[in-house]
Amino acid sequence: MSPLFSVTDGAGLLAAISRCLPGLDGVIAPAAADAITADAANPAPVAALLQHWRQAHPEAGPHYWGSRAWTLLLWQPVYLAVLAVQLAGCLPRLAGMAQRRQGGFVAGFSLAHGELQLGGEAALIAAAGQALQAACQPYLALLNQELKLHPKMAGRLQADCLLAALLHAQRCDARLGNARLLALAPQWLAALAQPDASALMTVALDDGRQRLALERKVCCQHFRRCDGELCSTCPKLKPAARLALLKQELSADAVTA
Repeated sequence: MSPLFSVTDGAGLLAAISRCLPGLDGVIAPAAADAITADAANPAPVAALLQHWRQAHPEAGPHYWGSRAWTLLLWQPVYLAVLAVQLAGCLPRLAGMAQRRQGGFVAGFSLAHGELQLGGEAALIAAAGQALQAACQPYLALLNQELKLHPKMAGRLQADCLLAALLHAQRCDARLGNARLLALAPQWLAALAQPDASALMTVALDDGRQRLALERKVCCQHFRRCDGELCSTCPKLKPAARLALLKQELSADAVTA
């Protein structure tokens, strides 16, 4: 299958990805002085992100603060890698990625290099998994200086993010059917060294459509907030309740798998 996007350099890739997912806005440029980086000598930006959520929701506790900060730190590299491989048939260099903090959120980034790695899909998935491990583990180390996040929880949250990115790739490119995504998911999880940390499930809708959804194996802890609740994919829900919520959400979605 030919790539959805035809790009020749890093700038072209970032522009295409931004059109596919507004908010994932990147440039090829040096890191800003206040950017979030994987530099162990500069822990202040990660500490500031964590402190924002401590102050915004003191009632939620450390499980929520840690999981929230961790998912914010990893979502951009994960989505960038997955969308680049699946939609553009290439992989940017994640080393040297610098992310922009906007209050309690992380959105926008810069890459130090514009080179793209090309190759077959399987090779790119394997390379992306290694690159994501190298890019994200230093963030976890920085976070753990402030608040300890259990390695299994961190891995499962990263795996959930990866499969969510794969589902977004399907929304961008209808040629990625359900059978294709179900085959790709274990390849990506294995490349991330998280083979059993998350999964996709098929949801049969009343109108006959078959849709895919996350089958999470860890709770994101959002329910701990004073305004929080269990999300539709939360493993804390009984299977029947989870399925009912997913059918309701997916039935309202006009995208057809």
